[in-house]
Amino acid sequence: MQIARRLQKSGVEVLAWNRSEEPRLEAAQSGIKTFSDIGELSQTLKGQPRIFWLMLPQNIVDEFLRDHLGKYLKPSDIVIDGGNSFYKDSIRRAEELGKKGVHFFDCGTSGGVWGEENGFALMVGGPKEQWPAVEPIFKILSSGENYGLVGKNGAGHFVKMVHNGIEYGMMEAIAEGYGVLKASNFNLDLAQVTKIYQEGSVIRSWLIDLARNIFEREDIESTSGIIDATGEGEWTINAAKELGVDARVIEDAFKVRQESRSEKNQQKFSNKIVALLRRQFGGHDIVKK
Repeated sequence: MQIARRLQKSGVEVLAWNRSEEPRLEAAQSGIKTFSDIGELSQTLKGQPRIFWLMLPQNIVDEFLRDHLGKYLKPSDIVIDGGNSFYKDSIRRAEELGKKGVHFFDCGTSGGVWGEENGFALMVGGPKEQWPAVEPIFKILSSGENYGLVGKNGAGHFVKMVHNGIEYGMMEAIAEGYGVLKASNFNLDLAQVTKIYQEGSVIRSWLIDLARNIFEREDIESTSGIIDATGEGEWTINAAKELGVDARVIEDAFKVRQESRSEKNQQKFSNKIVALLRRQFGGHDIVKK
């Protein structure tokens, strides 16, 4: 929804499909023309090339391309997958669509719930020849410079996969550090400490900014330390092993998430901080005790 709204606000005509009525009504409130039927949307979409942006869970992309959108795709159409798909699947999808004359771009999208206002970071893989047709879209969605064609098909989702692996490690390190601070006998004001960390320190970052939001606004005590994992961290670990690269910090951070469902670990302060950081930047659900 945020992708569509940012494009619409910037003067790009957006046609939107969703199988559920509620998201269509929400999009319509922003002046976006919506459809309940993909075939009707396909017939309405004009221009050359036609550009279809997908924002779907990675496990249903194949089904959607095969049984729904695929019926209406024509040679020279462009499909952009802006979700968190596995990069090897993106390579395969590009090859399959290419046989039909359809061009494919895989776009790793970062920015979470803040992207609509501040601009998304966009890591794109795909054919150079068709890049000029889609680059204006990515420039509008970004903050102006934080986008680019990083390589051939698969490269965009590969770069985003590693980005999310790094994110695992960074969040875990921040959360563990605050766990040590809280466990000390100094009775520290963690919001005050974070305010000091925010400017001039080596660890200043957006995640530290969001940590301050947590200490000032969130009910940490009633938050469960269950941390969901959507897959990209594990994919990064497996890719590192395939490439012979040591990624022990990311691997340990992933193990923490796996172990977070045990009753004991749901009480860990650091786990609660990671769960709340995920909600701060991505709107991810948390579990309340």
